[in-house]
Amino acid sequence: MNQISEVVTTLIHYNVAVRDTLEYCLRKEAFDVNLYNEKKRSVIIEVDQHTPLKDIIDHSGENGEKLEKAIRDFYDEVYGEESTILKLANDGLRVDHAQHLAIYRHVLPIHENVNNMILGVLNDGHKNNLDVAEVEKLANAEEAMYRGVAYLTLVNDLNLLFNDYNKAMNESKGQATPATNFIGQDISTLIQNINFVRANAKMTNAIYKNMEDKISNLIEYMTGRRDLPTGKRFPDVMGETVETINLYLRDAEAEFRSLYAPIINALIEQVRADDEARARGEAPVAAGSAVDAPKAEDNKA
Repeated sequence: MNQISEVVTTLIHYNVAVRDTLEYCLRKEAFDVNLYNEKKRSVIIEVDQHTPLKDIIDHSGENGEKLEKAIRDFYDEVYGEESTILKLANDGLRVDHAQHLAIYRHVLPIHENVNNMILGVLNDGHKNNLDVAEVEKLANAEEAMYRGVAYLTLVNDLNLLFNDYNKAMNESKGQATPATNFIGQDISTLIQNINFVRANAKMTNAIYKNMEDKISNLIEYMTGRRDLPTGKRFPDVMGETVETINLYLRDAEAEFRSLYAPIINALIEQVRADDEARARGEAPVAAGSAVDAPKAEDNKA
């Protein structure tokens, strides 16, 4: 594994921890406490220690400072000891599902920023004629899975809020109230987040685009920009859209997991070999020349 591949793999590993935080936007009976502790550790350790991510941040000026602050704010609000979103208790991990928007506010822009770093490092690898095909395939698979997870959580929340909005409007006999206005604002924020995920996607394959189109159509149904298909009601199009996302995500997750473990294991072996070489006073084993770190971008949802 050359140096470029090592850097990309560590950045992907970080983005997995960021992405997996979206698990807490799914309504589940219980969450694995050990996985929670691992995500909590992974989110902050990369900026607390000398890592490829920290190196890129430190060489990115003001945007690097913004990204590090965003990561630390993310950790404090979602994983920190004072967090009201995730809280360990005697009966396990408690999740406040009323605060999903706060999770999206942190996760979506951080993941996109790190993803852009990955693309920048891969581009440097191509310029230096290094073999990065394996980690590039993994990077593409991680993005594919991330889009599916993000859309699944966002669309699930959108469906719930849309049902709440219609219920509130029926109760008020079609008149806007503070409650409907509040729900409407949250719906608008969710749609903005969905559009942000879509705008940053690099994927163009037909299966992904079909899912994207289904989600866009659903939003147009909800906002009155498109008539419902003949013979169908909102529960029908909502269910069909979620089913499409789940089918997409099933295959995307299988592809990602088949690639992730072997490459992570190779990185662990490489790090161990490098440490042993340094202990002997030798140069690290990893091949490949150093490259200029890509700059962090000011990427906001």
